[in-house]
Amino acid sequence: MPHAFDVSNGAIDASASVAPHPADWAFFLDLDGTLLDLAEAPDAVRPADDLQHVLTTLEAASGGALAIVTGRAVSFVDQLFAGHSFTVAGLHGAQLRLQGQGAPAIAARPAGFVAGARLARAAAQNGVLFEDKGDAFALHYRQAPAAAKDVHAVMTRAQQLAGADYKLRPGKFVVELAPARQDKGDALRHLMTLAPFLGRRPFAAGDDVTDEAMFKAARDLGGFGLRVGARADLAGSAAAMGLPNAAAFRHWIRSLTP
Repeated sequence: MPHAFDVSNGAIDASASVAPHPADWAFFLDLDGTLLDLAEAPDAVRPADDLQHVLTTLEAASGGALAIVTGRAVSFVDQLFAGHSFTVAGLHGAQLRLQGQGAPAIAARPAGFVAGARLARAAAQNGVLFEDKGDAFALHYRQAPAAAKDVHAVMTRAQQLAGADYKLRPGKFVVELAPARQDKGDALRHLMTLAPFLGRRPFAAGDDVTDEAMFKAARDLGGFGLRVGARADLAGSAAAMGLPNAAAFRHWIRSLTP
Protein backbone atom coordinates (compact mmCIF):
# COMPACT_ATOMS: atom_id res chain seq x y z
CA MET A 1 0.00 0.00 0.00
CA PRO A 2 1.35 3.47 -0.81
CA HIS A 3 2.04 5.99 1.90
CA ALA A 4 -0.18 8.98 2.55
CA PHE A 5 0.40 12.44 3.94
CA ASP A 6 -0.96 12.91 7.44
CA VAL A 7 -2.35 16.43 7.18
CA SER A 8 -2.52 16.91 10.94
CA ASN A 9 1.23 16.98 11.46
CA GLY A 10 2.79 17.07 8.00
CA ALA A 11 4.41 13.67 8.44
CA ILE A 12 4.07 10.72 6.09
CA ASP A 13 2.44 7.76 7.81
CA ALA A 14 1.65 4.30 6.51
CA SER A 15 -1.94 4.60 5.31
CA ALA A 16 -2.66 1.02 6.37
CA SER A 17 -3.19 2.35 9.89
CA VAL A 18 -6.04 4.62 8.76
CA ALA A 19 -7.43 2.75 5.75
CA PRO A 20 -11.24 2.49 5.90
CA HIS A 21 -12.44 -1.12 5.97
CA PRO A 22 -15.15 -1.74 3.35
CA ALA A 23 -17.29 -3.73 5.79
CA ASP A 24 -17.79 -0.71 8.04
CA TRP A 25 -17.38 2.35 5.85
CA ALA A 26 -19.21 4.25 3.11
CA PHE A 27 -17.17 5.66 0.22
CA PHE A 28 -17.76 9.04 -1.46
CA LEU A 29 -15.35 9.57 -4.35
CA ASP A 30 -14.79 12.58 -6.56
CA LEU A 31 -14.16 11.90 -10.25
CA ASP A 32 -11.83 14.32 -12.09
CA GLY A 33 -8.41 14.59 -10.46
CA THR A 34 -9.25 11.88 -7.93
CA LEU A 35 -10.39 8.75 -9.75
CA LEU A 36 -9.39 10.12 -13.15
CA ASP A 37 -6.24 11.89 -14.30
CA LEU A 38 -6.95 15.48 -15.34
CA ALA A 39 -6.92 16.19 -19.08
CA GLU A 40 -6.42 19.30 -21.19
CA ALA A 41 -10.05 19.19 -22.36
CA PRO A 42 -13.03 18.20 -20.19
CA ASP A 43 -14.24 15.53 -22.63
CA ALA A 44 -10.76 13.98 -22.96
CA VAL A 45 -10.69 12.24 -19.57
CA ARG A 46 -10.57 8.44 -19.64
CA PRO A 47 -10.76 5.89 -16.81
CA ALA A 48 -7.81 3.59 -16.23
CA ASP A 49 -8.38 0.16 -17.76
CA ASP A 50 -9.18 -1.53 -14.46
CA LEU A 51 -10.95 1.34 -12.70
CA GLN A 52 -14.49 0.08 -13.25
CA HIS A 53 -13.50 -3.33 -11.86
CA VAL A 54 -11.79 -1.69 -8.87
CA LEU A 55 -14.88 0.39 -8.10
CA THR A 56 -17.38 -2.44 -8.53
CA THR A 57 -15.22 -4.65 -6.30
CA LEU A 58 -15.12 -1.96 -3.60
CA GLU A 59 -18.84 -1.33 -4.05
CA ALA A 60 -19.58 -5.03 -3.50
CA ALA A 61 -17.23 -5.26 -0.51
CA SER A 62 -18.96 -2.27 1.12
CA GLY A 63 -22.45 -3.68 0.54
CA GLY A 64 -23.17 -1.09 -2.13
CA ALA A 65 -22.12 1.90 0.00
CA LEU A 66 -20.11 3.65 -2.69
CA ALA A 67 -21.03 6.88 -4.45
CA ILE A 68 -19.30 8.98 -7.08
CA VAL A 69 -19.76 12.61 -6.05
CA THR A 70 -18.82 14.93 -8.89
CA GLY A 71 -19.42 18.18 -10.68
CA ARG A 72 -20.12 16.17 -13.82
CA ALA A 73 -23.61 15.15 -14.86
CA VAL A 74 -24.81 11.65 -14.02
CA SER A 75 -25.07 10.87 -17.74
CA PHE A 76 -21.35 11.63 -18.19
CA VAL A 77 -20.42 9.17 -15.43
CA ASP A 78 -22.55 6.52 -17.12
CA GLN A 79 -20.66 7.08 -20.38
CA LEU A 80 -17.36 6.45 -18.60
CA PHE A 81 -18.54 3.26 -16.89
CA ALA A 82 -20.66 1.53 -19.48
CA GLY A 83 -22.78 -1.33 -18.28
CA HIS A 84 -22.85 -0.38 -14.59
CA SER A 85 -24.88 2.32 -12.87
CA PHE A 86 -23.11 3.49 -9.71
CA THR A 87 -24.79 5.68 -7.14
CA VAL A 88 -23.88 9.16 -8.42
CA ALA A 89 -24.37 12.62 -6.93
CA GLY A 90 -23.82 14.75 -10.03
CA LEU A 91 -23.54 18.51 -10.51
CA HIS A 92 -22.27 18.80 -6.91
CA GLY A 93 -25.34 17.02 -5.59
CA ALA A 94 -28.02 18.77 -7.67
CA GLN A 95 -28.54 15.46 -9.48
CA LEU A 96 -28.87 12.17 -7.62
CA ARG A 97 -29.11 8.68 -9.04
CA LEU A 98 -29.08 5.63 -6.81
CA GLN A 99 -27.35 2.43 -7.83
CA GLY A 100 -29.07 0.57 -10.65
CA GLN A 101 -31.45 3.37 -11.61
CA GLY A 102 -31.52 5.40 -14.81
CA ALA A 103 -30.01 8.85 -15.30
CA PRO A 104 -32.24 11.74 -14.13
CA ALA A 105 -33.86 13.91 -16.76
CA ILE A 106 -32.46 17.38 -17.44
CA ALA A 107 -34.79 20.03 -16.06
CA ALA A 108 -36.19 22.82 -18.20
CA ARG A 109 -33.60 25.59 -18.27
CA PRO A 110 -34.75 29.11 -17.35
CA ALA A 111 -34.25 31.90 -19.87
CA GLY A 112 -31.61 33.60 -17.70
CA PHE A 113 -29.61 30.38 -17.48
CA VAL A 114 -29.78 29.96 -21.26
CA ALA A 115 -28.63 33.56 -21.75
CA GLY A 116 -25.72 33.02 -19.37
CA ALA A 117 -24.72 29.83 -21.17
CA ARG A 118 -24.81 31.66 -24.50
CA LEU A 119 -22.54 34.36 -23.07
CA ALA A 120 -20.08 31.79 -21.72
CA ARG A 121 -20.07 29.79 -24.94
CA ALA A 122 -19.17 32.93 -26.90
CA ALA A 123 -16.13 33.42 -24.63
CA ALA A 124 -14.78 29.95 -25.48
CA GLN A 125 -11.85 30.81 -27.73
CA ASN A 126 -8.05 30.98 -27.67
CA GLY A 127 -7.73 27.95 -25.42
CA VAL A 128 -10.76 28.63 -23.22
CA LEU A 129 -13.19 25.68 -23.45
CA PHE A 130 -16.94 25.62 -22.82
CA GLU A 131 -18.52 22.56 -21.19
CA ASP A 132 -22.28 22.02 -21.34
CA LYS A 133 -23.47 19.82 -18.46
CA GLY A 134 -27.17 20.16 -19.12
CA ASP A 135 -28.26 21.70 -15.82
CA ALA A 136 -24.88 23.46 -15.46
CA PHE A 137 -22.05 24.79 -17.61
CA ALA A 138 -18.40 25.69 -17.18
CA LEU A 139 -15.50 27.53 -18.74
CA HIS A 140 -12.13 25.76 -18.56
CA TYR A 141 -8.89 27.71 -18.96
CA ARG A 142 -6.22 25.06 -18.31
CA GLN A 143 -4.90 25.69 -21.83
CA ALA A 144 -5.03 29.46 -21.34
CA PRO A 145 -4.16 30.29 -17.71
CA ALA A 146 -3.63 33.97 -18.54
CA ALA A 147 -7.37 34.16 -19.30
CA ALA A 148 -8.34 33.50 -15.67
CA LYS A 149 -9.47 37.06 -14.94
CA ASP A 150 -11.56 37.28 -18.10
CA VAL A 151 -13.13 33.87 -17.48
CA HIS A 152 -14.14 34.83 -13.95
CA ALA A 153 -15.62 38.10 -15.23
CA VAL A 154 -17.66 36.35 -17.92
CA MET A 155 -18.92 33.72 -15.52
CA THR A 156 -19.83 36.35 -12.93
CA ARG A 157 -21.97 38.05 -15.57
CA ALA A 158 -23.46 34.66 -16.52
CA GLN A 159 -24.43 34.06 -12.89
CA GLN A 160 -26.12 37.46 -12.75
CA LEU A 161 -28.16 36.53 -15.82
CA ALA A 162 -29.04 33.09 -14.44
CA GLY A 163 -30.14 34.44 -11.06
CA ALA A 164 -30.00 33.38 -7.43
CA ASP A 165 -30.92 29.75 -8.12
CA TYR A 166 -27.43 29.27 -9.59
CA LYS A 167 -24.02 29.56 -7.98
CA LEU A 168 -20.47 29.94 -9.26
CA ARG A 169 -18.12 27.12 -8.26
CA PRO A 170 -14.48 27.92 -9.09
CA GLY A 171 -12.05 25.01 -9.32
CA LYS A 172 -8.70 24.09 -10.84
CA PHE A 173 -8.55 26.18 -14.04
CA VAL A 174 -12.33 26.14 -14.28
CA VAL A 175 -15.33 28.21 -13.23
CA GLU A 176 -18.68 26.46 -13.22
CA LEU A 177 -22.24 27.73 -12.92
CA ALA A 178 -24.43 25.10 -11.26
CA PRO A 179 -27.64 24.93 -9.22
CA ALA A 180 -27.13 26.58 -5.83
CA ARG A 181 -29.38 24.30 -3.82
CA GLN A 182 -26.80 21.59 -3.08
CA ASP A 183 -23.09 21.06 -2.52
CA LYS A 184 -21.06 17.88 -2.18
CA GLY A 185 -21.33 17.95 1.59
CA ASP A 186 -25.13 18.07 1.38
CA ALA A 187 -25.03 15.11 -1.01
CA LEU A 188 -22.91 13.08 1.41
CA ARG A 189 -25.13 13.92 4.37
CA HIS A 190 -28.26 12.94 2.45
CA LEU A 191 -26.86 9.64 1.22
CA MET A 192 -25.74 8.79 4.75
CA THR A 193 -29.45 8.73 5.75
CA LEU A 194 -30.20 6.06 3.14
CA ALA A 195 -29.45 2.34 2.92
CA PRO A 196 -26.84 0.99 2.29
CA PHE A 197 -24.88 4.03 3.56
CA LEU A 198 -26.86 4.37 6.80
CA GLY A 199 -25.00 3.30 9.94
CA ARG A 200 -21.53 3.36 8.38
CA ARG A 201 -18.64 5.79 8.76
CA PRO A 202 -18.10 8.06 5.74
CA PHE A 203 -14.85 8.32 3.82
CA ALA A 204 -14.61 11.14 1.24
CA ALA A 205 -11.90 11.66 -1.38
CA GLY A 206 -11.42 14.65 -3.66
CA ASP A 207 -8.84 17.00 -5.11
CA ASP A 208 -10.37 20.47 -5.22
CA VAL A 209 -11.92 23.25 -3.17
CA THR A 210 -15.40 21.99 -4.09
CA ASP A 211 -14.59 18.76 -2.23
CA GLU A 212 -13.95 20.53 1.06
CA ALA A 213 -17.67 20.43 1.88
CA MET A 214 -17.50 16.64 1.59
CA PHE A 215 -14.48 16.44 3.86
CA LYS A 216 -16.23 18.53 6.51
CA ALA A 217 -19.41 16.48 6.31
CA ALA A 218 -17.47 13.21 6.59
CA ARG A 219 -15.56 14.53 9.61
CA ASP A 220 -18.76 15.71 11.30
CA LEU A 221 -20.31 12.26 10.85
CA GLY A 222 -17.38 10.40 12.40
CA GLY A 223 -15.35 9.70 9.27
CA PHE A 224 -12.60 11.51 7.44
CA GLY A 225 -11.49 12.86 4.08
CA LEU A 226 -8.48 12.38 1.84
CA ARG A 227 -7.35 15.17 -0.47
CA VAL A 228 -5.49 14.32 -3.66
CA GLY A 229 -2.80 16.83 -4.62
CA ALA A 230 0.54 18.33 -3.70
CA ARG A 231 1.34 18.53 0.00
CA ALA A 232 1.19 22.34 -0.20
CA ASP A 233 -2.45 22.11 -1.36
CA LEU A 234 -3.39 20.38 1.89
CA ALA A 235 -2.78 23.42 4.08
CA GLY A 236 -6.06 24.39 5.68
CA SER A 237 -7.93 21.40 4.24
CA ALA A 238 -10.62 19.64 6.23
CA ALA A 239 -9.19 16.35 4.95
CA ALA A 240 -7.28 14.22 7.43
CA MET A 241 -4.77 12.83 4.95
CA GLY A 242 -3.61 13.15 1.37
CA LEU A 243 -2.06 11.45 -1.63
CA PRO A 244 -0.08 13.23 -4.33
CA ASN A 245 -2.07 12.39 -7.47
CA ALA A 246 -4.90 10.37 -8.95
CA ALA A 247 -2.64 7.45 -9.88
CA ALA A 248 -1.55 7.12 -6.24
CA PHE A 249 -5.17 7.26 -5.09
CA ARG A 250 -6.22 4.56 -7.54
CA HIS A 251 -3.38 2.38 -6.27
CA TRP A 252 -4.51 3.06 -2.71
CA ILE A 253 -8.15 2.09 -3.26
CA ARG A 254 -7.09 -1.10 -5.06
CA SER A 255 -5.45 -2.12 -1.79
CA LEU A 256 -8.68 -1.81 0.19
CA THR A 257 -10.09 -5.06 -1.22
CA PRO A 258 -8.47 -8.49 -1.72
